[in-house]
Amino acid sequence: MEHHYKDHIIVISAAGPGHKFKWKPNCIILAKGCRTVIKQLEWDLDYESPQEAEQIGLYVAKKWIDA
Repeated sequence: MEHHYKDHIIVISAAGPGHKFKWKPNCIILAKGCRTVIKQLEWDLDYESPQEAEQIGLYVAKKWIDA
């Protein structure tokens, strides 16, 4: 899933199922003009569905950009 937010591109995918059929978000934040990777966000929390993992990933990526 790709989103545009404040001159950035956020690319999110959900990896899994991992342990106990849980899903983990993978978030990459790119510069909009040149698509250079600015930040890759990963964490060890699991989510019940790939949709939930992607929604949380998008929320966290936006918060990182806003910080």
